[in-house]
Amino acid sequence: MLSSYKKPFLLALLTVSLAACGDKKEAANPAPTLADATAPKSVEAIKQEVVRAALPKADKSTPAASYQELTSGNQLMYSYLSLAAMPIDYPKIAGVVSSDYARSSDEFHKNDLLKALKPKIDASVAQAGAQRYVRLKLDNPLNKYDFEQKGFPLDSSLWESGSTRYFFDNPVYKLSFSNGDGFRYLNVPAEDAARSIEGLRSKYQALQLVVYAFAQDADISQNLVRAEIVKVELVDKKGNVLATQ
Repeated sequence: MLSSYKKPFLLALLTVSLAACGDKKEAANPAPTLADATAPKSVEAIKQEVVRAALPKADKSTPAASYQELTSGNQLMYSYLSLAAMPIDYPKIAGVVSSDYARSSDEFHKNDLLKALKPKIDASVAQAGAQRYVRLKLDNPLNKYDFEQKGFPLDSSLWESGSTRYFFDNPVYKLSFSNGDGFRYLNVPAEDAARSIEGLRSKYQALQLVVYAFAQDADISQNLVRAEIVKVELVDKKGNVLATQ
């Protein structure tokens, strides 16, 4: 049984608690405070920053002509194999790149094919390892102009945590960006340029975002190539560059 002298204190505490609950209901989405902005980072966030800092970085002076265009999942596969530095499962890769090998039930025929395919697979992996600068094109990548950000929100596959891209011909191997958080918006501060782009976007004119990236490493748990975005360019259907970041 509680002592009588503790009751006023408990009543006061209950009153304060109820008032606090009432405040939370009235402000379901309170404005960020200084404390929020300076809150300690989570262990996972710190871990990700450490991993990202340790990744090899692109040479940003590399000319655009040196970037190989990514158009196939097989290209991603070879890039992954070169970065993973793991023994190559030749029968598995042969089944991907050769329909004849994949369909054949004659083990001698398959073995002959594999002998012929091995040097080609090795050459493709070596080429991917030597050519780590890549570019890919995203169709209709913009959302409507954001006046507060003075830019256009970009496709979430660039910046959203956990997002990946893949090609339909070989969807097993995927691509993600280690620094995508810096490309959530395509900044276009000049009003004339922004008006022109928004006019094209709102009329559903064909626009593409060309993403220039550097393949950094492979995540063997996800068949994933992690890349650093070097820059992006917005181009119209004629290939004219409308904005760069």
